[in-house]
Amino acid sequence: MTALPWNQRGIARYQPADRTALRDFQRAHFGTDTLQCCDAHFPWLFEQVPAIDAEGPHLWLCRRGDTIVGQQAGIPFRLKAGDRRLTASWAIDLMVAPEWRLRGVGPALTEAQANATDLAISLAMSDAAYKSYKRAGWIDLGGLATHLRVIDAAGVARAAGHGGGWKGPAAAASRPLLAAAGMACAAAAWAAGFRLEPMACFDERADGLWRDASPSLTAAAERSADFLRWRFDAKPDAGKLRRLALMRGGRMAGYVVLRTDLWRGLPVGAVMDYLTLPGGRWPLFALLAERARRDGLAALSVRALDARLRKPLRSLGFVCFPNGISKPTRMMIRPAASLNGLADGPGDADTVALLSVPARWFVTAADSDIGFKPTVG
Repeated sequence: MTALPWNQRGIARYQPADRTALRDFQRAHFGTDTLQCCDAHFPWLFEQVPAIDAEGPHLWLCRRGDTIVGQQAGIPFRLKAGDRRLTASWAIDLMVAPEWRLRGVGPALTEAQANATDLAISLAMSDAAYKSYKRAGWIDLGGLATHLRVIDAAGVARAAGHGGGWKGPAAAASRPLLAAAGMACAAAAWAAGFRLEPMACFDERADGLWRDASPSLTAAAERSADFLRWRFDAKPDAGKLRRLALMRGGRMAGYVVLRTDLWRGLPVGAVMDYLTLPGGRWPLFALLAERARRDGLAALSVRALDARLRKPLRSLGFVCFPNGISKPTRMMIRPAASLNGLADGPGDADTVALLSVPARWFVTAADSDIGFKPTVG
């Protein structure tokens, strides 16, 4: 039997018997009012996720003696990568007790999560985690862009004060022609037969949309009906989300999920997720921007990695912040060559090369956990 490296000893997947000790660790290191300590959030995230691992939840714990000193969680999902379908996991909620940091616990936990699927992915990691992942050989894909469409120019200008990333978009939105152009764009989408219709929940039409839209996507988390129902309909705070279907001639041509966040006291629509058939991004966001104006939102924010998004949004008056408004949302990936031979089998090197190109990805705030908290800061 091969002996485990010293820093892998004491690391194991979460078991129900760990619940009390884990909750004590999370209260001490995340805080009592955080999502990690929410009794409704835990089973939704780890027990109800559609792509759940047969070996158990994507939650690894490190013990030293009888005490939990660290955790690493993941969100498993199915990844479309070219013509392949891979297992993958978003790396989230790495936490190590202060007295055990810089002693190998964090890297060992990260390694356990990374080796559980074909591909591990991290979004919006801290500076310390970013440096640790770089040392461990993770591939840096840069960051997700934030696209901002200011609607209430005067209100945003007052709230922004004398600085901040919102000043430029507020000044641009103050031009009378922009508001008129926005309404004209929505009218053009209507004339082309597109409509936005509210949805109470996702239904089987989502499977048809994914089937028809996915061939145009190179690398993306699968957005099947079961995923969307879990991610948006079953989420404990599902009541805060608005689901809108983009319809054309009785057919679903896309959808968007919107949440209203507050930025300096102003209501801002934050796009959590969207998906359209090819050519559907422009009508979707033209109609959404007009709906946001009618609903009294001060601005509309879209955070995404989507090479086909910037041009249509720019034509609709959105300003793009390639590195985010206040801080970057970094993305890194780690192929697990040792687990499934991802870097060794026929065509595997091509898959890794494909996944290493940021422009090949489609990522939104629904991916990983960046949409669990306010996204407009």
